[in-house]
Amino acid sequence: MLLSIIKNTQLLKIYDTIKTSFWFTPCLILVCTLCACTLFLCIDLYSGFYRIGWLHFLYHSDADIIRTLLTTIAGSVMTVVSITFSITIVALTNASSQFGPRLIRNFMEDVSTQIVLGVFISLFVYCLILTRMTDHFANQSFLPGLTIAGAALMTLFGILLLIYFIHHVAQSLQSDHIIDNVYSELQSSIRKIFDQQKAKESCESQDINEPTAGTLPVSLKSPYCGYIQAINYDQLTEWMSKLDGHIEVIVAPGDFVVSRKTTMLCNVKTLSTTDETNLHNCFTLGSKRTPIQDPEFAVDQLVEIALRALSPGINDPYSAIACVDKLTAMICDLTQETFPKGIVFDNQGNQRLNYKVTSFEGLANTAYDQIRQYSQNCLAVSLRQLEGLVCIAEQANEASHWTFVRHQKHMIEHGLKQQSLIDLDREKINSRLKPLNTLLNRGD
Repeated sequence: MLLSIIKNTQLLKIYDTIKTSFWFTPCLILVCTLCACTLFLCIDLYSGFYRIGWLHFLYHSDADIIRTLLTTIAGSVMTVVSITFSITIVALTNASSQFGPRLIRNFMEDVSTQIVLGVFISLFVYCLILTRMTDHFANQSFLPGLTIAGAALMTLFGILLLIYFIHHVAQSLQSDHIIDNVYSELQSSIRKIFDQQKAKESCESQDINEPTAGTLPVSLKSPYCGYIQAINYDQLTEWMSKLDGHIEVIVAPGDFVVSRKTTMLCNVKTLSTTDETNLHNCFTLGSKRTPIQDPEFAVDQLVEIALRALSPGINDPYSAIACVDKLTAMICDLTQETFPKGIVFDNQGNQRLNYKVTSFEGLANTAYDQIRQYSQNCLAVSLRQLEGLVCIAEQANEASHWTFVRHQKHMIEHGLKQQSLIDLDREKINSRLKPLNTLLNRGD
């Protein structure tokens, strides 16, 4: 929901950075805890609760005992914080070595880990502040009982949170859980990107406006080097509307551009240096790819998990098969999608922008190609890909769908023919190819 509200690509990048950081959520929890501590102390000072008889047990205790208790809690909490950090680092190391370094992003994005770190650090600071305040309150014959009760409740909550965190980490390190999380992010990313791009094309135009006579085609070259993380198509359209021109973006989010690489072709009557700079500022570049506008990002993550599972060092075909199943489900969903045309109009219905869009065959081949190439010595994965092609063929309804299925079927079949297989394995292959060939004949 928040991403649909944010239009500025720089803000989207900042939001993505915050979401995948270990500092923002803990700092936010710490600030909220300090505010709560201040509020409780003010209530203890000015409310007069210490005069109420049934609250006597909160406000009339030994200050030295309370300070000792708070100091013990603070020391114990720091020990728990170190354990929590150690567990987190072990999880990140394991994810990096077994599933690929790009999967670290998914673990850092985990809200549960961020909340656990924030709660324990906040509890430590809360106890330190309260330890100092007990010296002040002890001279007035009463203690900040409500604030101390808050520390006790936070400690009990922290114990339950630690138990949950250990369970959560143990669950999140399971390959099936990781694959399912990446698949869920893939679905969400594709749906969000498609919705945003289709919204830009909601304005219809009868004819495609050709560049007006006398306009000069200008090649705009990138002044920077890096991965394109996002492109502000709305801003590009506004600039072209002001300049009364047309622009074609020949790169897409996820592409790597070098300095002085042509990224746009612009048709305008005049284009100043300032206008060119403004157009370049619509591109957000960085040192790595992000899923902000790149639908292939999560696809590549699933493919990477499958390739590492097929490596001799890990040799886990079951994880690779799970990745193939998720990718097949993604491709089946894409057969029901209407892909964007890559054309944007201004408010007057004039075509101002053409941009590079993701195609069905591009996403589908990205999902299947590398796994097919690396699984030639793993018959189980090849068989599952053939089964996946059967599922895709059952839902295919366009020429691009059938083209993809035929291509992948031909390549898998060709690779299997090069192998020395026993008759039983050949029968398994033929049992998958028979229904697939039947569906392809219908598609013709």
